[in-house]
Amino acid sequence: MSRRQRVLLVVAGALLFLTSFSLLFTFLSTAAVEQGQIVQHLSETRAALERGNAAMEEAIARESAIPRLQERARSLGFVPAREPAGLLLSLPVTLPPEDAGP
Repeated sequence: MSRRQRVLLVVAGALLFLTSFSLLFTFLSTAAVEQGQIVQHLSETRAALERGNAAMEEAIARESAIPRLQERARSLGFVPAREPAGLLLSLPVTLPPEDAGP
């Protein structure tokens, strides 16, 4: 193999290496950009869901307040309960025997 052929072979090898390295770099850069876009989209989606959750929590807190529940109950026809005069029992209470051992 002559010196000229060796130089051409080294130059061709170097060009092949640089081309391969450039293609690999381009592929990895593109993949990184795509992953970044996915992460950005997921972050935006998460922020939107957090805003929606906060709005729902606020609505639940507002609707579950005691005055609001009383107002809704009155609008549905419920009336406030009266205090019971005593506890009514319909059955007699029996206690178990004390010396009933296992």
